[in-house]
Amino acid sequence: MAQYGSTPAYADEFNGSSVNLTDWYYRLTGPYAGGYMTADAVTVSGGALRLNYSQRDVSGDGIKDFVSGGLISRRLFGYGYYEIRARLYDGAAPLHTSFWSMGIRSDLLGALGDPRIKEDIANSVLPEHNHLFEIDGFEHDSPDRLGMGNVPGSHGTVLARHPYMSGAEYGVNFADWNVYGYEYTPQTIKFYINGILRFTIDNAATKYEYAPMNFWLTALPFFPKATDTVTPGSSDFDYFRYYNRPQPGVNLLGNPSFDALPRNNPGAWLVPGWIESDDRPASQIATDDVVNGGRSLLHTGTSAYSVTTKQDLTGIPDGRYTLTAWVKSSAGRPHAQMRVLNHGGSERAVAIRGSSEWTRVTIRAVPVTNGKATIAFTSHAAANEWLRVDNVSFTRN
Repeated sequence: MAQYGSTPAYADEFNGSSVNLTDWYYRLTGPYAGGYMTADAVTVSGGALRLNYSQRDVSGDGIKDFVSGGLISRRLFGYGYYEIRARLYDGAAPLHTSFWSMGIRSDLLGALGDPRIKEDIANSVLPEHNHLFEIDGFEHDSPDRLGMGNVPGSHGTVLARHPYMSGAEYGVNFADWNVYGYEYTPQTIKFYINGILRFTIDNAATKYEYAPMNFWLTALPFFPKATDTVTPGSSDFDYFRYYNRPQPGVNLLGNPSFDALPRNNPGAWLVPGWIESDDRPASQIATDDVVNGGRSLLHTGTSAYSVTTKQDLTGIPDGRYTLTAWVKSSAGRPHAQMRVLNHGGSERAVAIRGSSEWTRVTIRAVPVTNGKATIAFTSHAAANEWLRVDNVSFTRN
């Protein structure tokens, strides 16, 4: 992917002797889909991440369980090119190895066994609900079937999948080292094996809901039979690399108009894709007053409140950005601000004044110098005062 250059915005080359827990959660679960995922099944050695597959008694009932493991990134990644080099388990006992992106939510079954995930949600490091979309760079079912595509996480998104095929049909041996990648842009998702384009999704046709997502490398025992016997082995990953490039005019915020409707129908106080802190119930979704679409952000409370609704963008190209939003607020004029911080320079903010009409506010020429930015709406208000926000945009100039 020459257009992304040779230097990744993020990489883990797995050259150490253990998992870098600053950057990764473990995927811990079980019993789930017929097996368990444990931290000790994930090792780093010989310059590779190894998701080891075995049979051993994990539950303590004296019966051998099917056990493997996986990792979930602590960072969220958006548009860009994702690449790994992998050698996949090819034993007969079913193991579902995946290279994929998906946001998490606080009640996501089969994913949240690592206590640090819920700690980060509680500490306003992660959104409480960010499960809007899924990209499967590949899903490999041992010994020899591999598919790819998307999975909807919100109402209105359309499924688009490449059918499972054997290595012979792809012209590769999955048990050898191969390079897999997917490029995620506003227009398309393109899937590659050893640099050859294998599948393209038209995002306009699927009506996807954009949000920066966690990245996953996982190997899940997948409904093995009691009579199956695991040949000990592993799915191995030489590296994970994420590349980005400037895309002027492209909005890098997830769920910027607050219209995403997650399929599990979270409570109205949850704003999908956004982090809420301090008096969280004061940050809500409203349907009675919008700029367009069907939903907007509302800050309000029956008693005095302080609340922030924000997104932490990471791995974005350096450069100058413009932040805009449509806002209105009650005549009591709560102390409310639109803010940009953590971008490598001083915080930038604009006060939001009381107005019964939707008004556009803008912060121009925000210098991002560290690949990050936090976009925030903060209110300190008396009881029943309110702030409404819609159609937020953070774009590179």
